[in-house]
Amino acid sequence: MKQPLTRSLAVQGALWTLGGYGWSQIMRLGSHLILAWLLAPEIFGLMALVKVFMQGMEMFSDVGIKPSIIQSKRGHDPAFLNTAWTIQIIRGLGLWLCTCLLTWPAAAMFARNDETAWALLYLLPVAGCGTVIAGFSSTALATLNKDLRLGRLTTLEIASQMVSLTVMVLWALVNPSVWAMVAGGLASVCFKMIASHFIVPGHRVRVAWDRESAQELFTFGKWVFLSTAFTFLALNLDRIILGNVLTLADLGLYSIAFVFAKVPFYVCTRLGGTVLFPVYARHRDRPERMVEVALQAREVVLWAGAAVCIAMAVVSPLFFETLWDERYHSAGGIAQWMALYIWSMIVLLTMDRLPLALGNSKALFYANVWRTAGVVFAVAGYAVWGLAGFVIGLALGPVIAHVYVLREVPFGREALTRQAVRFTLGAAAYGLPAALIANRLDSAYEFWIRVAATAGLAGMPLAVAAVVVRGQVWGRREPKASASPAVVVPEAP
Repeated sequence: MKQPLTRSLAVQGALWTLGGYGWSQIMRLGSHLILAWLLAPEIFGLMALVKVFMQGMEMFSDVGIKPSIIQSKRGHDPAFLNTAWTIQIIRGLGLWLCTCLLTWPAAAMFARNDETAWALLYLLPVAGCGTVIAGFSSTALATLNKDLRLGRLTTLEIASQMVSLTVMVLWALVNPSVWAMVAGGLASVCFKMIASHFIVPGHRVRVAWDRESAQELFTFGKWVFLSTAFTFLALNLDRIILGNVLTLADLGLYSIAFVFAKVPFYVCTRLGGTVLFPVYARHRDRPERMVEVALQAREVVLWAGAAVCIAMAVVSPLFFETLWDERYHSAGGIAQWMALYIWSMIVLLTMDRLPLALGNSKALFYANVWRTAGVVFAVAGYAVWGLAGFVIGLALGPVIAHVYVLREVPFGREALTRQAVRFTLGAAAYGLPAALIANRLDSAYEFWIRVAATAGLAGMPLAVAAVVVRGQVWGRREPKASASPAVVVPEAP
């Protein structure tokens, strides 16, 4: 039986997601900081190409198993789950075979710009083993997500990341090479796969095939497949393009800056997939109610996302200058420009789950097509203004996609548009002057003066957002159905 959606359940899920995933990103940044002192920038560039290729293989073969389980009314049916697991295993094996076949063309393409990229010939087949291992992960992970039981999922994510970090650092201390990062990734996947089969007592999947279940999975998943293919292009085409014009060392700097800049993006992505989408899906039979819930939930996410984007833009130069090896200092300026792109992505990601929750996976596909179009502007921007112009061009893609998604929402378009414009103008009004002031605090000032000023500029939006979000989530009075947003998710009827 489905668990009723209550306000406390949704709020608890959001808190687990924000807290757990926020901690996860802190660990991610910490691991890169430690590894930056042990490994050269070109190793990060080489690993960026490995990750781009592997993500491409995974996303170009995504048949939407997890969102299918979350969205389907048969999401708890053993026959449906067993069929989904069987498809997942077959997909994982197929991915590894395709990786082996495409290894040489991928290495040859990037080696034209930097000979070191020939190392992909042996890195990709080994890293690709992770797809086979991940294919055997239990569908319990999707079931827990469907039921908004996110505590166990968050704990598992953090534990698997700790395993990865431990393996990477220990390996890099003994042998400072790219294999440290490959080994850490494989260790994390193995741990998560094994733990997934024990995370829900009594929940066991087996290889089986149910024709009706397979038909439902493929019907829903065909547009998810196309959508995630373009999602890959939208998220990774920048590194594919830059990998052919930059050295691996410069690409490594760009990748490091992206890791730092994408902290708010990762948190909001996590909220969209693990909290907002399941919440929206429970109102799929009442679209007008879904939009009402979306306005309330989106308010909280945009407050948090805007505050973190501003803070990131303010602190990134001093952060890289103070804590990172001198070889990585220039990544701070790149991270500042990326705040624009990340904000445009956050605004879109709080919207594009709406048509998907209504079963309109086709709309998500076309939204990702428009988002990918930003690469055209990015290439033009790079020709005019280098990396800064490239990042600004990327930000235009999500803006165009947001306009398209609004057309696919049956109700509340004006309210959703006003909400996005209000937060964007507010973030720009404070964020741009604050970032300019932070940039003028150069080495002529005492170090502690720079730290205090930067902390004040970054801390103010975070403090305001924390107060507002607390009032939105824990407000004593429940809003009426027609009232303005006041809580994350009201009780379901």
